[in-house]
Amino acid sequence: MHDGSDTIVHEVTELTHGGAHVVIDFVGELGAEQVSWQMLRQGGTHFVVGYGGVVHVPTVHMIITEIAIEGSLVGNYVELVELMELNAEGRVKHHGQQYRLDQINQAIDDFKNRRIAGRAVIVT
Repeated sequence: MHDGSDTIVHEVTELTHGGAHVVIDFVGELGAEQVSWQMLRQGGTHFVVGYGGVVHVPTVHMIITEIAIEGSLVGNYVELVELMELNAEGRVKHHGQQYRLDQINQAIDDFKNRRIAGRAVIVT
């Protein structure tokens, strides 16, 4: 999600010609959990991986659009194998930043101020 959350649903709906088949929400809070399901097309699925927020979806919307909302901790073994194959083929792009242990305060500050793209990893 970007800072233009008030227009992101419209932008995604236009880019996908009616909404996304699947939205994977790795954030799960800070508003991402509210806009993610709104980006879905008829019959789409919102996978919630990140956590901390609360998803509020009108039940009538779920029924009329036949969308599904699913939680996922890590996926299953078959999906992990498929992900590793996609990674080996270079079809998956990882976003992450590394911080040394002595940079922990910088990592926390970057996290609080949303300067981390992807995942942050503390290494020793």
